[in-house]
This record gives sequence, C-alpha cells and structure tokens, in this order.
Amino acid sequence: MNATTHAVFGVAALVGASLFTGEDPALYAYPAAAVAAWIPDVDNPRSRLGNGLSRTKSPVLDKLIRPVSWGLRALSFVLFRTVGHRTLTHSLLGVVIFAAIVSPLAPLVPGLYAALITGYASHLVADALNTRGVPLLWPMGKPFKLLPGGVRSGGASEFMVAVVMVLAIGYGLYELYPAIGRSFDRFLASVL
Repeated sequence: MNATTHAVFGVAALVGASLFTGEDPALYAYPAAAVAAWIPDVDNPRSRLGNGLSRTKSPVLDKLIRPVSWGLRALSFVLFRTVGHRTLTHSLLGVVIFAAIVSPLAPLVPGLYAALITGYASHLVADALNTRGVPLLWPMGKPFKLLPGGVRSGGASEFMVAVVMVLAIGYGLYELYPAIGRSFDRFLASVL
C-alpha cells in the first residue's frame, strides 16, 4: 500500500477505536495516527520516512528537522540491511517494541499514545490486504493475508479500498461528533 492509503488507514483505525471506546480523540490525534501508520515502512529506504523528512522553505525549520531526517535515514538503512523490509516492523513484535518506545507518553498524553499505537497497528492491517501479506509472527511462520488474492499496491483496487476507508471515516466522524453531524444534515437539507 502507498503512503496515502496507510495514512487513511491510520485515521480510520483511530476513528474506529474511538467509536468502540466511546472516547472523542483530540484533534492532534488524527495526524498523529496518520504519521504513525507510516512508521512500519521506516525499514524501506524508499519510503516516506525511510528517505528522511522533506526540506521546507524555512531555513530555521530545516535546521531543526535535519537531525531527525538523518536519524530516520540511518535507522532505515540499519533495518533494511539487518532484517530487511516487511519483517520486524511489520510484525506483532514490532508493535510491542514500538509501544514500549512510545510508552513514556501513556501517562502524560494517553490520547496521543493510543493514536500512535492505533496508527502503527493499522499499517499491519492494511498490508495484510496486500498480495504479499505481513509476517505477524516474524521471525516464524508464513505471511498473514486477509484476502486470498490480495490487493495489488498502487492499483485501482488499492484506490477503491482507500475510498471505502474514507467513507468509513466520514461515517465514523458523523457518529463521533453529533453536533457536526446535525449541521451537516441541515446543510444537505438546504442544498437538496
């Protein structure tokens, strides 16, 4: 799956988890879940995070993000050379390690912690729809697939999966925020 689809899955997972728990996430949780959904692909030097952060038009901001960018590139190189792509970071062990790394956030900002874990885990679900699947029990076992044939990355079927997830997000947000839903209903009634 591409980075956009993973971001959509991250937000959809956060919305779904919020509906399940009955908790309204803070606004910052949505982009956090989207970015966390990219983290498992840090083991691929060509991925959004594995390639480092993009330069900005602000020289000050560039100086601040340069160390993070180099750190991401170094981590990507080490992971790719030692365990390869779609191994450790795409497994349940990877989820546990990530949860441990971000665990200091849990008592301080529980909503952010939940968004990060949810976003990360959503990546595995999205890739389980892919033709290659994910090695949930890495280093043992075969890749786990949710669909027999799988969804080809970058194809029309991936686009359709992303569209369905966006619609699910819309419905979930409608249910999570009833006041916004009522305003939307009034808007639709006036237009139609």
